[in-house]
Amino acid sequence: MPFATLAAVQLLLNASVSVAFASGPAMQRELVLSRGDLILVSAFYGLAFSGLLLLGGRLTDRIGRRRLFTLGTALFGAASLAAALAPAPWVLLAARFVQGCGAALAAPPAMALLRGVFPEGRARAGALAVWGLLSSLGAALGIILSGALVTWLSWRWTFGLFAAAAVAVLALTPRVLPTGPAPVRVPVDFLGAVLATLGLSTFGYGLVMVGPRGWASARVLVPLAAGAVLLAAFVIAQQRVRAPLLPLSFLASRYRVTALACALLGPAIGASTAFLLALYFQQVRGYSALQNALAFVPYSATLLAVAFFAGRVVARHGVRTVAVAGLAVIATGLFLIGSAGLRTGSTPTVLLGLIVLSGGIGTVMSAAVVGTVAGVPEERSALAGAVVNTAILAGPTVSLALITSAADARTASLLAIGDPAAVTGGYAFGFEVAGAVFLPAIGLALYGLRAVPGRPAPGRPAPRRSAAAAPEVSEVSAGEHRVERAPAR
Repeated sequence: MPFATLAAVQLLLNASVSVAFASGPAMQRELVLSRGDLILVSAFYGLAFSGLLLLGGRLTDRIGRRRLFTLGTALFGAASLAAALAPAPWVLLAARFVQGCGAALAAPPAMALLRGVFPEGRARAGALAVWGLLSSLGAALGIILSGALVTWLSWRWTFGLFAAAAVAVLALTPRVLPTGPAPVRVPVDFLGAVLATLGLSTFGYGLVMVGPRGWASARVLVPLAAGAVLLAAFVIAQQRVRAPLLPLSFLASRYRVTALACALLGPAIGASTAFLLALYFQQVRGYSALQNALAFVPYSATLLAVAFFAGRVVARHGVRTVAVAGLAVIATGLFLIGSAGLRTGSTPTVLLGLIVLSGGIGTVMSAAVVGTVAGVPEERSALAGAVVNTAILAGPTVSLALITSAADARTASLLAIGDPAAVTGGYAFGFEVAGAVFLPAIGLALYGLRAVPGRPAPGRPAPRRSAAAAPEVSEVSAGEHRVERAPAR
């Protein structure tokens, strides 16, 4: 029950990312939203969520794990209800932003509570492996849920169900979740919080505006430049404060940074695939919102299937092997969708590629989260949760900007020469570009996820050693270790 409660919130927070993919047109008609407003309905949630995560990690230590988890879930639920009742576009946009704020407060303590519920060892590794794919599963469920509800009821019911689910979690929390360690009166790095939030949000806004404005627009270039400056200032500030929001030593490990890159790539390609295929199915194939949602049912079912054995596979084969295999499967799925499916007009091949892609995403994410938190001490659990979720949320924003702009540019060039299949050709090209990115990512994982000699690979149980064995290696953080001398006889 504790894991189910925490997993339900993780699913909710990530399902809210994708609800506008299927229900966006209905929102647009009812509230008279412009194309830019519709984009911001999705973006405001993600920008607030990603921008405030690091602050949420620090507040977890200061306020307490269960207390902040409760506060964040309550704020998310209240904002969901406000979105369901929104009478005007500005109310919906404000509600989505507050939803993201609640999510940023709930996600870091959720991972910290997860590590407190499961003891160190195989049980925790299995729980973390499943946790890693909940983000992609939640996004897929958001598409299915919103597509069904907008067909049979209204888009408002999606947000209403989110609010009801948040209430149910709040009722269960004091009964099934531990309070966690006592709060620590650590100083809050408010300057770092402001710089990180503004930097991530501003940079993310610039990427979001690439689709409607293009890379040469001032509405894109100015936020990207300003965001880059703010993030650089954040990095400098973190080196000068006594209690930094993100200790740079946390990212000093090659192993951890590579695992974080994998955690970014999985949701990135999942979000871009959902966005592009939703457009393809509805614009080219004439699917309804419900038919589009049903197309993603096998995708979600595959993620659920992966969840059943992800922990055992990572424990048996290690993070590196599982991550590399997952990246290779993703590349295969992208080839099936783009080159073998869209270019030949074969919808069954596209759907097969979507299932293969889903298996690869679930496999990569199960390994990535285990690898990221390997060796993280308990007092840094909330920080690890904040960093992992930041990577998970940053991926879709970057991927959507890059892949959709590549697809749009290809479509424009095909239209210029009169190609009747220009739109489909653009989508196919976008998937081919994505596939080309994942090939070098395989090499990156092979190099970056090599275990430190003398230490078991993260995610795999340490071998039993005799009491008289020579020095034991104790992991302090991924990529770092100290040697403790065996006790004298």
